[in-house]
Amino acid sequence: MRSPYALLSVVALAATALLPACTEKIIKKQVEAPAPDETAAEETPPEETPPPPEEKPTPSSGAFLDLGEAPVGQDVSFTIPPGTLGFNITAEGDVADFNQSAPFGIERITDPSGNVVHDDFTPKGGTKPTSVAAFDTIAVASVPQSESVPEKIPTGTWKVRYGIQGSDGFKPKLRGKVRLQTTSDGAFYGGKLDLHVYVPPGLVLKDNGAQKKVDANNAKADASLAKRIDTYYALAGQLLGVERGAVTFHVAPTELSAIDGVQELLQGFAVSGGTQDGAQSMHILFTNQIADQGQAFALGISPGIPGAATLYGRGVSGIIVAGAESADEDAITMFHETGHFIGLNHTTEFDGQSSDPLTDTPRCTTIANRDLYSCPDRANIMFPAGAIASPVSLSATQKRVYRGSPVYKAYASATQKTMAFTAPRELATPTYHATGRALSVFEQQLAMGRCGLTKIDANVLVQRFGRADAVAQLRAIAADPAFVPFMRGRANLALKDLGETP
Repeated sequence: MRSPYALLSVVALAATALLPACTEKIIKKQVEAPAPDETAAEETPPEETPPPPEEKPTPSSGAFLDLGEAPVGQDVSFTIPPGTLGFNITAEGDVADFNQSAPFGIERITDPSGNVVHDDFTPKGGTKPTSVAAFDTIAVASVPQSESVPEKIPTGTWKVRYGIQGSDGFKPKLRGKVRLQTTSDGAFYGGKLDLHVYVPPGLVLKDNGAQKKVDANNAKADASLAKRIDTYYALAGQLLGVERGAVTFHVAPTELSAIDGVQELLQGFAVSGGTQDGAQSMHILFTNQIADQGQAFALGISPGIPGAATLYGRGVSGIIVAGAESADEDAITMFHETGHFIGLNHTTEFDGQSSDPLTDTPRCTTIANRDLYSCPDRANIMFPAGAIASPVSLSATQKRVYRGSPVYKAYASATQKTMAFTAPRELATPTYHATGRALSVFEQQLAMGRCGLTKIDANVLVQRFGRADAVAQLRAIAADPAFVPFMRGRANLALKDLGETP
């Protein structure tokens, strides 16, 4: 079985064939793929229903631009209309198009002035490629994802180019789509976020040391689940000015009560298959663990940076959250993985060399060898271990990336702005050990695996701490039942990578 540690560079082709078929309803009329220097036809979005009295204005319904089919290496033009806050691009191929050693993706995005905002599969200013096909046969990129995009999204003819990372000469044709987030004038006035929550039978949530089994058939009435959703929305209101929309609960397949391995992970990402493509909403599966070979390795995971906004039932359609020790922790995980899904990187990566492409987010230059609680980005939602201090925060550009995503329904005008909610000023700090004791620097390094997109290389731990010390500490963690499961699981997986027994 392929390790989930390698999931960002490969796709599980066998599982792809089992995923539900795409049932996308294109809001805009399909157009032929434009030639490299032509502009895709712009069409009129459907009329909006007038808002009922004394309610907020009807949110934007958004729109798709269908880019048709084009080969890699060719620029495809499309028109971004006035009033655009941001957009999400997908490039889809067939299973036969995917080569594990040379995956396809979105190689370049260029604005109307010729400014390249995304290059070499990476947001401008970024340090790691994010727009190659990793889960399912779909590659995704968003605008904005970096500061290379002007504050007001330029209107006119944009271009996207598909490519092959590590090209071997193969040139498949990919099908492209663009999903827009718009307002009347391109300014942000708030909005609503609809949420779909998937609950498998057997889900257990923890609050203040107590465990409670959630009734999947009556999840709407579950108090523990409500705490997590309420705090998630409180954060959205406080940090983004986006308020609570409709919350819909679904009974997920029983086998997803514990995710173990690639195929179940893909199934979890694709659990939204019953939702009509084009709907603006966020989809979250709750589970008891995210594991590899029976060993828990994360508390949350997104299918990419970003995922495919408004495309459902595929391996790029939603996020997965494994219950931690409290509602606050789970809400932070939900918001962190939502950040990845709309296009945000970690503020600083575990290797200490990589970071996000945003200059207004703090970075921890000593993350590789010092106490994480001294890192200046420790309270940022996108810290690699999740926010480990309160009050939690986002930078101005991070907020802009969130607000440019089509996953929520933006209000069209300033008729009535979103009312910001009051989020808890002090959220519960993450729990790693039953005694509540402070973690050693080594233990903190292991704890950065709360997010499944953080790969902790056992060999890096050996380089930093020496083999004998690293192996001894990994064995101690794996054997200590007071550590939370994902800490013990990551210790066991690291030992296996080193060829050592627990």
